[in-house]
Amino acid sequence: VTMQTSMLGNTRAFQAQRCVASARPTRVAVPQIENRVALRFQRFGRKKAPFYRLVAIESKDRRNGRPLEYLGWYDPLKKETNLNAPAIKKWVSNGAQPSDTVRSLLQKAYVIEPKAVKVEVPKDAIEMP
Repeated sequence: VTMQTSMLGNTRAFQAQRCVASARPTRVAVPQIENRVALRFQRFGRKKAPFYRLVAIESKDRRNGRPLEYLGWYDPLKKETNLNAPAIKKWVSNGAQPSDTVRSLLQKAYVIEPKAVKVEVPKDAIEMP
């Protein structure tokens, strides 16, 4: 076995170190979590006179970012709404998550199922025969 030498010294030692370095375990691919779609309001209007548009938007985008789709509007001062119910149902069925405020508005408009109200009757109110 002949040893190669250079200005830096023995190159055989360098080759051995390189082989050890490449014996690391391979990295396992971690699945990337995709952004989810959110149904939320974008604020418009003037100061003290809000007006909201209901939009489907990527959850990581800013509040007034470019939406995927406009789904309606809500005027809290006049208590008026205009909702595209079929498009909203499509987004919700595909996994879009409405914000808390949007969820309550959609439940009031019966676009999505309202939560069942739990009624508890006291035990002493029920008469046993």
